[in-house]
Amino acid sequence: MADNEIAEFHQRATSAVTAAIQAAGQLAQVLIDARIAQLQRAARVSEEQARQIRAQTRAAQQADAAVWRPATRPTWWRQASPDDIARAWRASSGWAAVDPRARRAQQIIAERLAERGVRVDPEAGGRPKNAAWLSDQLDRAAVDDAPEPRPDPADGRADPEDGGRRRTARPRQEEMAIHVRAVWSPERAERVLGSPAWPALAYKLDQLEQAGHDVRDLLRQVPGFVDRAHTPAAYAFRVVDDYAADVDQTAGPQGEADSQPAPERTVTLEGEWRDTGGAAEDHATSGGRSDARAAHLAAQGFPSSTRSAVAAAAASPAVDAPQRPAGPGAQAAPEAAPGR
Repeated sequence: MADNEIAEFHQRATSAVTAAIQAAGQLAQVLIDARIAQLQRAARVSEEQARQIRAQTRAAQQADAAVWRPATRPTWWRQASPDDIARAWRASSGWAAVDPRARRAQQIIAERLAERGVRVDPEAGGRPKNAAWLSDQLDRAAVDDAPEPRPDPADGRADPEDGGRRRTARPRQEEMAIHVRAVWSPERAERVLGSPAWPALAYKLDQLEQAGHDVRDLLRQVPGFVDRAHTPAAYAFRVVDDYAADVDQTAGPQGEADSQPAPERTVTLEGEWRDTGGAAEDHATSGGRSDARAAHLAAQGFPSSTRSAVAAAAASPAVDAPQRPAGPGAQAAPEAAPGR
């Protein structure tokens, strides 16, 4: 393959991916704004509707996690197409302000693209003005979805599902509190232990420990925003739940495959761009073909299930400030966003 052919491909691929990433970031901002508007409208109607919309938003966040998660693995980049990269960028940038995993995935994507000559700045994308309020809605959705703890054995007999140990709610919470105090500062630990959602978090940690998870390692993944969250234990619940799901997803055959060396293969033009890093030059987005290609990629990167939400948001009156949902746990957005 002639050097000038490779250089030409690098220039065209870099321009197309740069344009696709920019378009995907803009679509992510539209989508997150639409979801916030939908949550605010539901909060003004009733707590039951607000709960339903919170659950839908939480499900959308988890679905997008399945899109960005593979992009954090080296093996994914050996076969990733521009369409794949645009989708992963859209999925991660949409939640980066409220999900530390998404923010980290966005940084990894930016680093990988920089190796290929594509310069993107995760900080340049729009962030929802009320990110902390949205984070609180996701926290409440996670706790709402938590299973009810099993009733304590009333007759004093051992619970066979707990390995023959007699464990009531209070001893279980005390055991989990030991983990919390061992990992976090006294101030943070007491703030979480005093949160209304602490019983739900304690039960979740207990279940994860029984499933073989390292509870203390999961607690270390919770960022400093927990100190400013409206319900600290609920925020910790969501982060711990998400990271545990990531561990479960990567612990199987895919995780083993990532540790294996890449098999030999024939290098194609597109594969040459995928595997080349570091030495590529920056190229500005230009040309009608690049714009058309970017629009095509961006359209594929925007899931059809979100179009109705965007249309509804566009048709509704603008919301100047976050509204307080009904029920406990509602708040106006503080100045800081989580995961930063």
